[in-house]
Amino acid sequence: MSKIITKYKYWLILFFIFTILRLPSLFEPYWYGDEGVYLTLGMAIRKGLTLYSQIHDNKPPLLYYFAAIGKTVFGFRLLLALFMVPTIYYFYRLCLHFFNQKITQIITLVFLVITSIPFLEGNIANAEIFMLLPTIAGFLIFLKAKKSLDYFWSGLLLGLAFTIKVPVAIEFGFLFLWLIFSNLNEFKTKLSSVLIKLLIFGLSFLIPIILFGIFFAIKGVFPLFLNSALFQNFSYLSSWATGTHTASVSSGGLFTRLIVLVIFWLIIFIFKKKKFIDSNFSFLLFWFGATIFGTLLSTRPYPHYLIQVFPPLCLLLPIIFNFKKIIYSIITVVCFITFFLITQKYHFYSFSTLSYYQAFYLSGSINKFHQYFGSDVLSNYKIVQYIDQNSSSEDHIFVWGDMPYIYAFSNRLPPGRYTVAYHIVDFNGYEETMVALKTHLPKVIVYKHMDGRKFSELDNFLKNYYILDKTINSNLIFKLR
Repeated sequence: MSKIITKYKYWLILFFIFTILRLPSLFEPYWYGDEGVYLTLGMAIRKGLTLYSQIHDNKPPLLYYFAAIGKTVFGFRLLLALFMVPTIYYFYRLCLHFFNQKITQIITLVFLVITSIPFLEGNIANAEIFMLLPTIAGFLIFLKAKKSLDYFWSGLLLGLAFTIKVPVAIEFGFLFLWLIFSNLNEFKTKLSSVLIKLLIFGLSFLIPIILFGIFFAIKGVFPLFLNSALFQNFSYLSSWATGTHTASVSSGGLFTRLIVLVIFWLIIFIFKKKKFIDSNFSFLLFWFGATIFGTLLSTRPYPHYLIQVFPPLCLLLPIIFNFKKIIYSIITVVCFITFFLITQKYHFYSFSTLSYYQAFYLSGSINKFHQYFGSDVLSNYKIVQYIDQNSSSEDHIFVWGDMPYIYAFSNRLPPGRYTVAYHIVDFNGYEETMVALKTHLPKVIVYKHMDGRKFSELDNFLKNYYILDKTINSNLIFKLR
């Protein structure tokens, strides 16, 4: 037994730290908006609804199927924790490609901590966390590839990551270019071999999204799938900067950032060509640039977006201390400073970490831990209790507000496609929502006044068909007459 403990001491320590850091996340209440959307769509899938046509969000589909498996916040977070176990292992193996075991152990610990704590929402079941596993595994296979089939598996894994969140396409694009430029000398002598690698890598990346496309085509909703899961993201990219969902690639500074990325890559390419830096270091720098660009696609300051940067950023960390090759150290320091300045320029925020763990480990009860997330949590529980008492699980409810977790928590579907008020506003879904409300006549409507978000048709609908039965905090609860 002692020999086993000694042999696996490092991994046992990692598992202990991992458990301590992740355990509180399993007991969080329904409070996080995006997670509420995912769980509501997951519930809709379990109840037989078709994504995009009968229930809507603007992400690729795989995340919603994860939510369908998870069912609850506890289940969804547990699934995330299970995903992160192999993620950390494959990151460890990826580190060994660049560094010795001692450095690898330190970097892996840093990666484990940053992707587990609430500082950058590592504790929450967001797409950026789930896509780490197929992305890192895909990169590991790519770097160790010795035959064409390896590029198939690498591309396939990155394609799976793409069906979780679109920005991973930038990382795939980087690897595709790397495969071209790293084989330039073979283009004359082994052209067919290089082209086969590129073809296999590219096509395998497309397989997961094509299979989903076929699935939704059979369901008869292929155009909606294409628009919601892919094309709608282009308008979403710059909607934060421009304040509109009718933005283009040239708006919101996206094209400028693309030019900066290309210039950065060209500089690194020249440095590599002149042999100022080696292949491994240039690979990490290229990857870092790709993830920065992916993180800034929409310029939204959500902290979980930064998670995408941390695999290459953690791998760059020990190079700061490479004083034997001072240019390596200088370039890496510049990268870290750039990363910090970007977080400041785009006002990325973060969440408190120490108080979060104090609230869980020192509060003495789950109810007191729930109080850490604000007074709205208690209100949500009261709203759901009211819904349970005044409707059945087969009934529809409607929430005019940005509280999608009420649907998931109460196990009730919305009458239409949209789960949050901002989707109805952003996608001009007022008329569609009114048709759905009149068709299904929800037993309960939760109404929250929001400045700048008027829905006069809903107000008239409430006057005609509903009575105000209760007020919970600032939420008006209407019951069908």
